[in-house]
Amino acid sequence: MKYFQGGENMEKKFDKDREARVSGSSNTFYKEEVKITGDRYTSRNFMERELSKLWSKVWNIGGWSRELEKPGDFITHNIGRESILMVKDKNNNVKAFHNVCPHRGNRLVHVDTGYVKDFICTYHGWKFNYSGDLIYAQDEEDFPQGNPCGKLKLSEIPCEEYGGFIWYNMDKNCFPLKGFLGEVTKYIDLYDNEGLKRVYHKVCEVPFNWKALRDNFCESYHLPSTHPQISDYYDDDYKNTDFELYETGHNLMKMKGSLPSLRNPETFEINEKLKADLIYWKLNPSDFDGRAHLVRERLQEQKKKIGKEKGFNHFKNLPNAWLTDAFHFNIFPGTSITYTANVVSLQRTEPHPTDPNKSIYDHWGLALKPNDSELVASPEDMVPWEEVEKRTVIFGEETLSDVADQDLERASAQQLGFHSSGFNAAYLSGQENRVQQFHNFIDRYIYDR
Repeated sequence: MKYFQGGENMEKKFDKDREARVSGSSNTFYKEEVKITGDRYTSRNFMERELSKLWSKVWNIGGWSRELEKPGDFITHNIGRESILMVKDKNNNVKAFHNVCPHRGNRLVHVDTGYVKDFICTYHGWKFNYSGDLIYAQDEEDFPQGNPCGKLKLSEIPCEEYGGFIWYNMDKNCFPLKGFLGEVTKYIDLYDNEGLKRVYHKVCEVPFNWKALRDNFCESYHLPSTHPQISDYYDDDYKNTDFELYETGHNLMKMKGSLPSLRNPETFEINEKLKADLIYWKLNPSDFDGRAHLVRERLQEQKKKIGKEKGFNHFKNLPNAWLTDAFHFNIFPGTSITYTANVVSLQRTEPHPTDPNKSIYDHWGLALKPNDSELVASPEDMVPWEEVEKRTVIFGEETLSDVADQDLERASAQQLGFHSSGFNAAYLSGQENRVQQFHNFIDRYIYDR
């Protein structure tokens, strides 16, 4: 390892300086209300309880707001055995309905997205407007109980737009969205959500229960072993990471970026990633030779100073830490959203319709455009700043990004282990407490606790 003049004494000085910047914390600790056993991931009965008591009672992200730009634009979202239809109406509001014709139960819309003048059932030709009203029924005079037009309509459910996302809840008596999100909104409100474009979108069926990947995203304990490639840019040591666990069931991990890992013996050396950041933000890498632990704070100052010049007006609203760090939110029950200063990643797993050993994995990459480039970062590489369509891929045949592939591989192996009679229950470390919080809240929903 290289250091400034002064040799061992200078090394000790840097060690002490680095140690003084360690500031990890957690705002609360959840006790073991429930043991995390394998049957939670393999039992069909448990899966059915989740579908009926959990997923039907929470706010879910149905789509991306840019997908619905004009009246008549629609999207559908399938979750478990349910399908939800969302459409922009003539007043430019988004409405959500169960995607089923009330006549005889036919699936009304069979595609992911599109535009219609009216929704027409393929079975008997019934027509519905954007408000869900039945406006045409063949042979309307032939119904003994009276003309169905004006009487029947699509089953509407609560729907809101927020943070660039379209949200819905199948519980018609639910809390408003912002009440459900709670403390998370104070962060999302600071971001330039309207400036984002979805530049990456892949979805696939994966061979594990939806909760396996959720557990993974509720802890950073796996990072050194599973994602060693990130340690030269993110400090993956829990002692220098902040955790916030909320009584809404959501949680937040603030992982310090532009800062090599405290676990890394090369902490003080400038690497290529840090060098590129410094040059882009008009700083001299040589000023930080042997002092990589000072880059983070200096980049925060510089981004605050010239962020507007680069096209990032929202930098002035963000706390300094957000300018370099990863703010990783787990939105209960199934969605993880990681915000960095100008790039956002969404990953979620949702239940398979019939098999607890499978789930649906969805991966989005969202980005803000800088003034000095036509390309932005996606989970895989640099791409044009333009909206992309969803790509459905076959698991194992195409990458879902290097880091995601590693996580999905671990979750797949876990699913095999959950069936073993040798696995009794999870034995969690303190830094895995968000996993316990997650399972506590699942049981609060499905057992009405």
